[in-house]
Amino acid sequence: MAANTAPIFSNAGAVSLGTAITAIVSDYTGAGANNQVIFSANATNGGFVQRIRFKAAGTNAVSVVRIYLNNGSANTSAANNTFYGELSLPATTASTTAGTVDIDYPMNFALPPGYRLVVGISAASTLASGWVPTVIAGAY
Repeated sequence: MAANTAPIFSNAGAVSLGTAITAIVSDYTGAGANNQVIFSANATNGGFVQRIRFKAAGTNAVSVVRIYLNNGSANTSAANNTFYGELSLPATTASTTAGTVDIDYPMNFALPPGYRLVVGISAASTLASGWVPTVIAGAY
């Protein structure tokens, strides 16, 4: 079989509109009840994920987000997930005169058809305002 010499480009942009995650998890498998699916690749052709942006929605304690790749089946089964990476999230304070931090986690790879991204946030206590994950991607 000949090598693919043509570059692959996304057919259309794909952006997941996240909601604030305030519930915390303590697992390293992606199977916990409070882990959330934040992006699903096109079921026919897959997709390309450029990055995940984490935006503080206000005041939060220091925490960590864990990112998992899911094979398209139920993420509540650890066997369907793989622990891909994690990112420290700083303590944040809501302010009327200063913005809260946003942090990009680069991905830059293609997801197979139906694969998903799952995240869970761990902290010492429930987050006051939460973090909003937004996936910047493309569909093939």
